[in-house]
Amino acid sequence: MHLLAAQPGGIQDGSEAIDLGQSPGDILIITAADTEILALSQARKYVAQNAPNLPSIRLANQMHLAHNMSVDLYVEDMVGHAKLVIVRALGGRGYWPYGVDELARVCQAKNIPVAFLPGDDQPDPELSTLTTLREEDAHRMWQYLVLGGPDNAQNFMACAAHLVGFEIDYIEPCPVLPAGAYWPQSGAQGYAEVSKNWRSGQ
Repeated sequence: MHLLAAQPGGIQDGSEAIDLGQSPGDILIITAADTEILALSQARKYVAQNAPNLPSIRLANQMHLAHNMSVDLYVEDMVGHAKLVIVRALGGRGYWPYGVDELARVCQAKNIPVAFLPGDDQPDPELSTLTTLREEDAHRMWQYLVLGGPDNAQNFMACAAHLVGFEIDYIEPCPVLPAGAYWPQSGAQGYAEVSKNWRSGQ
């Protein structure tokens, strides 16, 4: 079987096996959303400014692991060396059954905590039964991603580091306001500050 090198931003249909070319890391995070990968990557850089010795983290797009051979290679090269595996499974197990089953099997055999998180904001009992990370920890990680925003992404990374033994503070997931006030050159402000700039009748 021919292996293709994964290309950033490339769209894969699962017809070819992909080699992500990653080296093993302490924490593996798999998600189908490139925006989530970008947010978590930026969050890790921010957290590392104050905690330079963070555990190593590897981010992977689930779409690059659609082919069974891609999953086999990833499991062999990456999963067995990890201390924590987090999968945000878009569409649940049914959209990626071989990947979910293989990761669950290897993590269980090697006693590696794994969290299979729903790809949306609805609980998934099937994924929960495959998750070995403590329920409250898995729920917290899921809520960071569901609620979104840079603060939740940063605390997701800090909490993940904490789960593998790194001493670092984090706060619980916080809702992101659906709307806010903004004024050019001043950034985000409260209603009182922004209203000072208003002109009567405009």
